[in-house]
Amino acid sequence: MTSGPNANSVNQAQATGAVSGYAEPFGWWGYHWTPPEPRSLLWLIERGALDVRLAAFLSLTIEAKASFIVVAEPHEAGKTTLLTALLDFLPALTQPVYLRGWYERFSFLDTLPPDAAYLLCNEISSHLPTYLWGHGVRRVFEAANAGYPLATTMHATGAADALDQLASYPLDVPREHLPSIDLVITIGVGYASNKFLRRVARVERITAAEDGPSIRAIATREPLRAELDYQIGRLIGTLATLTDASDDQAAAHLAQRVRTLEQWLTAGLATTPSLRETIVAARERSNGY
Repeated sequence: MTSGPNANSVNQAQATGAVSGYAEPFGWWGYHWTPPEPRSLLWLIERGALDVRLAAFLSLTIEAKASFIVVAEPHEAGKTTLLTALLDFLPALTQPVYLRGWYERFSFLDTLPPDAAYLLCNEISSHLPTYLWGHGVRRVFEAANAGYPLATTMHATGAADALDQLASYPLDVPREHLPSIDLVITIGVGYASNKFLRRVARVERITAAEDGPSIRAIATREPLRAELDYQIGRLIGTLATLTDASDDQAAAHLAQRVRTLEQWLTAGLATTPSLRETIVAARERSNGY
């Protein structure tokens, strides 16, 4: 049962037909005629796309409804795969709002409050009408600046490139709206022993500064390297800020989530397409998992 100061607005929003129409993905997999089999965060860990610590960090930030962009230069780098896997960790009472590309009219803004929503844009791009572009991008960043959390993907080399694209013509997102994005996750690609590798190469924190958005690296690596290099103080500090916890609490939460993911890997759960049922059951058993 929903309770608390926002209970009425959440219950009303979830019962509104206009809002429920946004609950299904819209052209989510882009150029694919049929969606591929979903892959879980554990599946990505097993294949070296990211390590357990970074997966634990990202899962906790999504639970806190942080806003983020997954970027990569080439097509088929795994941007949507990673974004989809992280969505398993959204809070139970969160209403996913899958945006409708060029057809989006933002009617959910009339019925769904920011604290009940999580906006999902499959890609910011002009390549397909199912992607968001032009005025729609400015509109969604207006919503993000007003408190609506947002997750999306872009073709970019990293945070600086993504933010420059957003602030430039024809998108022209106001620079003061750009820090509504909390994290930019960059996927790097490369070949090793004739094997195509897709790996998280960088995670960057976006904050507001006097001269525009500030970018700080949290974790980096070359795509062909096996290990991520962490700015551990920034990692813990970012997690503390995004989850409204102290540094000590954030470190403890991260350690606990690492243990949980390792237990799930040992139990063979990487073969399941989604972790959602496992996460729901873990949340029912304990306040921390």
